[in-house]
Amino acid sequence: MGRSSVNCTTEGGGVCVITPAGEFEGEAAQAVREVLEAVAHSTARKTIIDCTRIAFTDSALLHVLLDARPAHRMILAGPLPRQLDVLLTRTGTTHLFVIADDLTAAHCL
Repeated sequence: MGRSSVNCTTEGGGVCVITPAGEFEGEAAQAVREVLEAVAHSTARKTIIDCTRIAFTDSALLHVLLDARPAHRMILAGPLPRQLDVLLTRTGTTHLFVIADDLTAAHCL
């Protein structure tokens, strides 16, 4: 597994932007879960996942995102990496997420 990191910034208006960067499978995906759980207990009213820096992912990250949906007003900001887009399409879960073209569009939703 390659290197990965998860950055979380809180912006004005109760917006939290989570930026996973690198490869997310197994334990690396759990790092995203931990950040999402912390945000769920904060005053954030909207959670934006900046997906543009995800180099690799598998179903582990998808499960983390699906599990977090009930606790967040979550928006996936693209453009989505091809692999994530294919994963959402093949699993029939695309419709479960709000997907924005980019961060600017995500902030407007």
